[in-house]
Amino acid sequence: MMDVMVSKGCEPSIVTYGTLINGYCKAKRVDDGMKLFREISLRGLVADTITYSIFIQGFCQEGKLNVAKELFQEMVSEGARPDTVTYGILLDGLCDNGELEEALEILDKMHTSKMDPGIGVYNIIIHGMCNARKVDDAWDLFSSLLPLKEVKADVKTYTIMIAGLCNKGSLSEADKLFKKMGEDGIAPDGCTYNTLIRAHLGGSGVVTSVELIKKMKRCGFAADASTMKMVIDMLSDGRLNKSFLSMLS
Repeated sequence: MMDVMVSKGCEPSIVTYGTLINGYCKAKRVDDGMKLFREISLRGLVADTITYSIFIQGFCQEGKLNVAKELFQEMVSEGARPDTVTYGILLDGLCDNGELEEALEILDKMHTSKMDPGIGVYNIIIHGMCNARKVDDAWDLFSSLLPLKEVKADVKTYTIMIAGLCNKGSLSEADKLFKKMGEDGIAPDGCTYNTLIRAHLGGSGVVTSVELIKKMKRCGFAADASTMKMVIDMLSDGRLNKSFLSMLS
């Protein structure tokens, strides 16, 4: 289609290129997309923030974090201003690859430049901290968000923090946060319930798990694949009674 456009004298715009590049990246053909990306400059077009963001995400998903970081720097030097979506993509890639310190440095730069990270970016950082076993640091950041009117923690924020506390073994603190979540007017979703249910099952808190399952089902949520696998494993080795499975159906 691109060749047809050119043959008919219709010069592709940056939007046209961006759409095609997005298709390459979604098809996991990022390197092929990059060849097309380089063609943009040869035609005198300047890549925009969306186009750069698509590539940064593509390379992060392929595990080519260094390439993604280089492209981010190129983006800045070329005058394409990164937005919160771009930062979120890069920060997610950094955290997933264990480069939390660099992610925190970028977050500081966002603050210095007076850019509002938004709750999505904070969720990524809190999740990265929890994965790096820095749950106390994650808790400090989470707690600092609550007094800020311009940054409102959402259900994902609470769920990430609850999961971090559970993984740390602070199940009582996770239960308290779950309760506070309701008091703060944030309704838990299926992920929140499943996270707590698995934590209580793993900690031999079958009674509490039963109560949570009942609440979860009343809210219209169901056990996810991870919860079902855990229950089946516990049934097979005798840690759970077979009647427990009927509760999840």
